Amino acid sequence: WAQNRSVYVALGISGATGLGVEVVWTRQLSLTLGATVYTFSIILAVFLLALGLGSGLGSLIARRTTRPALLLGACQWLQAVAIAWASYAISESIPYWPINLALSTSPWFTFQIDIVRCAWALFPGVLVWGASFPLALASVASKEQDPGRLVGGMYAANTLGAIVGAIAFSIVVIPTLGTQAAQRVLIGLCVRSAVIVRVPLLGKGGASKHADPRV
Repeated sequence: WAQNRSVYVALGISGATGLGVEVVWTRQLSLTLGATVYTFSIILAVFLLALGLGSGLGSLIARRTTRPALLLGACQWLQAVAIAWASYAISESIPYWPINLALSTSPWFTFQIDIVRCAWALFPGVLVWGASFPLALASVASKEQDPGRLVGGMYAANTLGAIVGAIAFSIVVIPTLGTQAAQRVLIGLCVRSAVIVRVPLLGKGGASKHADPRV
């Protein structure tokens, strides 16, 4: 039960950080791409595509591992790294690309460049967020559990965290602390989530409840 509870909590924090970083990234990229619906639509499209691909990748990995909780904890650490990478890419990499869009006469060309810019900064991190959900499911699943109740509980934890993260960062954290400090808060939450997943595993010698007894 302790491990199951830690997975639910970690997934809730993952949902909060996922929507929190989307708010931060939208605010930051709007300075480069423009504060328009066009910018938000591109970011959302990249976010959803990476989330879907990450979920599919996580499902494949979950079927082949005996320690999904350990990999879930690793995803939380990678989320912290991904936030740092996106911060660097948005502030130090993308603005200095040798591309002058003012010379473009084609909106389609500009659109393609903006898609590549967003993907360069956001894709790695969102892939990890997408992989977290199937790994969390695999960490607590057992033959005795009702699949519908299990998936519903996981979705509830993740969605509740996402709602809290979106509201907290858009209304409280960013207006009060700014985007730079908000990213530090997000990195801290990701690290905390990784620790929450890892602690019950330490009590079991690093093996999850699904570990092969022959290992």
